[in-house]
Amino acid sequence: MDELRWLAPVRPGDTLHTEAQVVSKRESRSRPDRGTVIMAYEIKTHTGQAVMSFTAIHILRKRPDA
Repeated sequence: MDELRWLAPVRPGDTLHTEAQVVSKRESRSRPDRGTVIMAYEIKTHTGQAVMSFTAIHILRKRPDA
């Protein structure tokens, strides 16, 4: 995780949902079956207010070539 921001308090009874966006992706040079994806996340309440945001780096297995 990087750039973690607490934007507003979360209250009892709030329903939260997450929105994610791919910021970048690249193939691994040393492991051709893997890749790195950077994603930006935003957590919002049921009213649409953003309460938290962060970016995350994911190392994922690639799909086999078709």
